[in-house]
Amino acid sequence: MKKIIILAMLLACTPSAHSAESQVPGIYFFDIVFYRPAGFVATIAGSALFVGMMPLTAVAAISPPHDAFDKVANTLVMPPVNFTFNRPLGVVSKDYDGVYRQ
Repeated sequence: MKKIIILAMLLACTPSAHSAESQVPGIYFFDIVFYRPAGFVATIAGSALFVGMMPLTAVAAISPPHDAFDKVANTLVMPPVNFTFNRPLGVVSKDYDGVYRQ
């Protein structure tokens, strides 16, 4: 009788396999081992390109609205930074509004 009660309690406490937030098994492993280091390499490469393109960006920033540096940084540096450092663990794609959410 005790075994049946313990088994019933265990089955009642386990999470459902059909939950709304089910994720691919092993996504945390791939996120830590592959996606985060690849995002870090992309951050370094984007930063190097940003520094290399500074003379051209400075020429482009002469005319108004003077936001060429912001546009280049938001294109080359910020997407890899957000993917690597601001994204929750296990989330690999953005929502409909462009924000990483759990």
